[in-house]
Amino acid sequence: MTLAEALIAGLVQGLTEFLPVSSSGHLVLVHKFFGFAEPSIFFDICLHAATLIAVMLYFGRDIASLIREKNFKWLFYIAIATVPAVLAALLFEDRISGFFTSPGRVAFMLMVTGTVLLVGQVALWRRDTAGEKLSFLPALVVGIAQAFALLPGISRSGMTISSALAGGVKAEEAFKFSFLLAIPVILGATLYKALTVDLGTVMAGNAMNYFAGMAVAFIVGFLSLHLLWKIVKGKKLYIFAAYCFLLGAIGIFFWK
Repeated sequence: MTLAEALIAGLVQGLTEFLPVSSSGHLVLVHKFFGFAEPSIFFDICLHAATLIAVMLYFGRDIASLIREKNFKWLFYIAIATVPAVLAALLFEDRISGFFTSPGRVAFMLMVTGTVLLVGQVALWRRDTAGEKLSFLPALVVGIAQAFALLPGISRSGMTISSALAGGVKAEEAFKFSFLLAIPVILGATLYKALTVDLGTVMAGNAMNYFAGMAVAFIVGFLSLHLLWKIVKGKKLYIFAAYCFLLGAIGIFFWK
């Protein structure tokens, strides 16, 4: 992987890991469109680690507050909402992997993401952003929605935020819960992939490229979180819905 490819991959990861447009789907389409070499598993781990650090830094105060105040209710909600994604990953790993080699399927899933975002948008329009506090049932529904985001093209943040909003959760809590929930998922996936990597082999001659990609993913990811909250607060999820429909349509046209 060249430096240019690493920087582009880091940019795409940072922009799309948190914005509701599917980072995995974008990486599949970017590599198909530009003809880039497929990234190594280790590089994928590096990019996810960078965005994990970004989300932990962005929500550092909230994480500290949960621990300091011993907010067992939210910790329980995060734990129970993590279970569906873990089960889906273990039970359907082979089927999910098949989607990563099919740009046409990814493009269709982007259209699904656009539809889900419209559901979230309608929920924002129909009521004030005050909404209700997070409770057990909405948290479980969010967890189930997150499991579907294992498929490339299905946005994790789009699924979780929209399902929380549709369940009546206020915008700020929906946003916060979505990304606190991302921490164990990203961490677990990163550690799982790391077990399959021969570190000495993949780092040979690639270290600087990897660090450059990570730096871009971290910086852009942090800024993307700030941008997404502004858009959710401003009730403008339809911007991302339109983008997903457009990109999905283009993808379907080129890779039927």
